Amino acid sequence: MQNNQGTIPSLGGEGLVGNRGKDSASDEKRFAAWLFVAVFASRAFTSSSAYFADANRHVTAALNHSYVIEPPGYWLFNRTAGLFPDPEIAISVLNWCFSSAGAVLVYLAVRRLASESVARISSVAYGTVFWAWHSGNVHSTYASQLFFPVAIFLCFLYYWEKPNLGWVLAAAVLFALGSGFRPSDGAFFAPAFLYGLSKAKRSHVMTSLVVICLLCVGWLIPQQLGLWKQTVPIERNFSSHLVSMADGVLVVGFSRFALSNAIRVLIPFVMAIFPLLGLILGNRKQTFLWIWILPGMAFFLLIYLGQASYLDYLLAALVILAVTNPRASDRKKVWRLAICAALNVVFYFAWRPIEFRNPALQVAEYVLEADAGKFSYYGVQHHYEPRLSQLLHLQGYGEPVHKK
Repeated sequence: MQNNQGTIPSLGGEGLVGNRGKDSASDEKRFAAWLFVAVFASRAFTSSSAYFADANRHVTAALNHSYVIEPPGYWLFNRTAGLFPDPEIAISVLNWCFSSAGAVLVYLAVRRLASESVARISSVAYGTVFWAWHSGNVHSTYASQLFFPVAIFLCFLYYWEKPNLGWVLAAAVLFALGSGFRPSDGAFFAPAFLYGLSKAKRSHVMTSLVVICLLCVGWLIPQQLGLWKQTVPIERNFSSHLVSMADGVLVVGFSRFALSNAIRVLIPFVMAIFPLLGLILGNRKQTFLWIWILPGMAFFLLIYLGQASYLDYLLAALVILAVTNPRASDRKKVWRLAICAALNVVFYFAWRPIEFRNPALQVAEYVLEADAGKFSYYGVQHHYEPRLSQLLHLQGYGEPVHKK
């Protein structure tokens, strides 16, 4: 395996960028610090009060000490917010930190696999994807997955370089906590985590599994107790709750609902990373990264995706796949990443809803509006979160929430 091509080791340790000098380490720390501040400020100055999805339910659950909302409950997230006098502010700051720390960790991970220039621009691109930016603006669990998966991956990188129990234990703790903050994404990431863990020493694996079980029990028991107290029966059970919402092809068959669900996945996904798609699809040998991506992506396409924000947990894997493509030069990677970052920033700040006289164009605009446009600065500032059914005035879906 070739260092300069950025190949992730076959979970054995070779292929990583070696130790660098003191000057290089100092430059890395300086850039990481500035990156954290820049991403934190970008989220803080573009955020608003609670409005999106279940934001107010999270705040209420923290204030009334129930700490659970609809399944899977999100007890650990709400309990963390409840540690502070104002849970709404606490959630905002928590998500700003997740977004900022996630960008820094992408930089540190890529720096072990690629050149400094590629690492820097990849972290900038990661921090500017419009739906991930929006996740840092709103009061929900999405932004936590901009941090936990890539933090686990970085721990594995260090472990593969030097099999130290501390790194695999750190990965185990992060996996348990990340699963607590957003249990569904913990389930999606579990195959990749177990794949990485399977290459560790047997004693390290057993110790890590014990730690995971203990930590997960710590949040799972109070979460289930809280769900059992829900007055609405469908909100006591995750399976029933999911079936009531799911509209993917495996649930409802081939229909306009399944098509709508697929579009809800593909439009924001392609819009955000299309400059990187060639690099990603051309890099098929990074087993760990593909195992990280595919379970969740299959679930979203075939069963259910509620918001583009659900894609947060696989964003780091997509960026790392792009920058570790062995056939592309650093120059090509830097340009693609720079274009990706620029287009996302422009879309995030420039998007506005548009009215067309042509009915076909208006329907197309509504699709863009519901599946991508609301994840913008305009959406945050106007508390704008339309659904396509509302924009199309479909009977039984309530009044439209169009704010021109």
